[in-house]
Amino acid sequence: AFDDAHSYGSTGAMALNRPIAAAVPTPSGHGYWLVGADGGVFAFGDAHYYGSTGTTTLNRPIVAAASA
Repeated sequence: AFDDAHSYGSTGAMALNRPIAAAVPTPSGHGYWLVGADGGVFAFGDAHYYGSTGTTTLNRPIVAAASA
């Protein structure tokens, strides 16, 4: 975490198949999703986990993400 941002967790201790491609904050600002280039999604803080495509073969890697 930098400046006034809070850390709610990380993938630092995990063996990832591909690097993290995007970080998306929750609407409340009290959590975030980290999205891997392979489509793996990791939820931290008040972010809910809704699934991922981490086990699906993608045609191209994930390069960005946004919350709805």
